[in-house]
Amino acid sequence: MAGERPHLTISVVVGSLRGGDALERGEAVSGPGTTCELDHAGPVDPELARRLACDASVMRVVLSGSSEPLDVGRRTPVVPAPMRRAVIVRDRGCRFPGCDRPQAWCDAHHVLHWADGGPTALANLLLLCRRHHRMVHRRGGFGLALVQGRPVFHRPDGSILEDRAPP
Repeated sequence: MAGERPHLTISVVVGSLRGGDALERGEAVSGPGTTCELDHAGPVDPELARRLACDASVMRVVLSGSSEPLDVGRRTPVVPAPMRRAVIVRDRGCRFPGCDRPQAWCDAHHVLHWADGGPTALANLLLLCRRHHRMVHRRGGFGLALVQGRPVFHRPDGSILEDRAPP
């Protein structure tokens, strides 16, 4: 599971990936012009597109109008394999408090999402199992911040979850 991710095509307007910070700025993250669509499955919620993009390879296709490709960029790994290995060595498994899922069940999560300007850097990455990864991406769900390099998880009501012992 910790190897190369499956190939999936999702068409997304960049505003759909901007999420929380875009909402605070009053930008649209859903509605006209922010459609997200999976090949062979149809429209999906922007939050699903954002979650899928968190630990994915991205290839841009610039369109003119509704379907004329102008430019097809190269696929770029958002979290390169050597950096993912460094995150695995550091975190060993899911960092959500109380979770014991091994690294093979985890995604490398951008604490500050790359679509919001978060760097793909070891200091901004954290291993989260698929369940907890979905929980921190869900709007109104669990929150996550780095405080002095340590992850701090917040319940939906804002209270802090105690962190597990350092890896």
